[in-house]
This record gives sequence, C-alpha cells and structure tokens, in this order.
Amino acid sequence: MSSRRRKSREAALKALYQHDLVGHEALAALTQVVAEEHLQPALEVFAREFVVGSPAVQGQTVEIETFIGDLAGLPLDLLADPARRREAVERLVLDSFHGTAAIRLGSEAVEALLARIADKVEGVVELHRFARDLVERTLEHRPDIDRVLTTSADHWSLDRMASLDRAILRFATCELLYFPDVPVNVTINEAIEVAKKFSTERSCEFVNGILDKIQRDLRPAKQESGRRGRHPAAPVSPTAGETKE
Repeated sequence: MSSRRRKSREAALKALYQHDLVGHEALAALTQVVAEEHLQPALEVFAREFVVGSPAVQGQTVEIETFIGDLAGLPLDLLADPARRREAVERLVLDSFHGTAAIRLGSEAVEALLARIADKVEGVVELHRFARDLVERTLEHRPDIDRVLTTSADHWSLDRMASLDRAILRFATCELLYFPDVPVNVTINEAIEVAKKFSTERSCEFVNGILDKIQRDLRPAKQESGRRGRHPAAPVSPTAGETKE
C-alpha cells in the first residue's frame, strides 16, 4: 500500500503536469485531484453505508442518491473545520430525510457517520498539506530548479523531456533543494516509484540518473542544511557544488 507521502507526491505530480501541459492553475488542480481520488470515494462509501444502516429511509431512491452526491461533494476546507463539518453533515441529513422521524440528529448512526468522516479527513488534510507545499515550492523556485536540471541532464533540454518526466524531476529536485528534512535516498526512491507508476521503465532510469547526479553534488550542502534545520538559501549548482549567493 502506498504511503501517505507517496500519495502526496502523486497528487503533486498530477497538478504540476496539468499546470505545465494545459496551463491549469496548479493549486486548484491539486485540490481537485485530492478530492476526486482521496476524499470523494470514501465519503460516498460512508454515505451509502449510513443509508443501508437506516431502514426507515429505504425506498426513498431520489433522496438517497441526492444525499450521497451532496455528502461526497463537500469540500475539504469545510470538512477540515469540526464545527462547519458537523453543521454541514447534519444539514444534509435533515434536508435529505426531513420526513423520516427515525433519522435524528445526535443519533448513534449520525454520530458514527461524523466520526468516520472526521477520521478520513484528518488523513486527507495531511496528504494535501505536503502535496501543496511541494507544488508551491516547485513553482516558486522553478527557474532555479530548471537551471539545476538543465546543467545535470547531459544532452537533454527540458523541452525534449516527456512532460511527465519533467514534472517528476522538478518536484524531486525541489525536494532535494528545499526539503532538507526529507532524506535524499527517500526523495530519489519515491521519484523512481512514481515514475514506474505513471511513466515508463526507461523513464525510471532517466529520472534516477539525473537525480543521482544532482544529489552527489548537493549532498554536503543538504546535510549541513539538515543539521541546522532550515531550508538552503539558494540551490546548489551541480557543476560547482557550491551554494549560490
């Protein structure tokens, strides 16, 4: 099973890919990816199981499907706030099944639904937070990241790279440069695994080769930055091995 950080990287890749390929706003694309792949499917399951456990609403086909769709469509930022989450879920229950006395606010079924949603949302918020940090820093530092990649990718211009490979290399290089608390080997291994899933076997070798070249030149600077517990002030040139001022 993929780790939460792996899922964050995959979501960041998809957002950066959409931004690079068709110009979608990256953070909006990220929010959509996280919702569609990690939040909405779980909310739909929770809603269906809530309905199955409430015999009094059986047969209310239209109301049931409306409830399921509306619950699954609740946005992450709303669900991340406990008070707003409770208000929204209780309102959906009331609006969808207002004529059903057996569905009561504060009932065991409603409280169990709220608890399941809260548990799921906690994990999705963490997933989204790391992915958002990765996307934001990759875009913020993209000119420097691209210079490092151009220097390290012998005989390959960024324009010649496959769009997916370029996006993977950008976020992985961002980790190497600006996430000192993430071990170098973790960054590279995760990038390779993401490349295996979304690109080709040759892409794995390509990504590994470039990132390995970068990390060998960055290693002293990243180790020092990690000891100090801060981000490096600027990226390190793979050719010089010294931090730019």
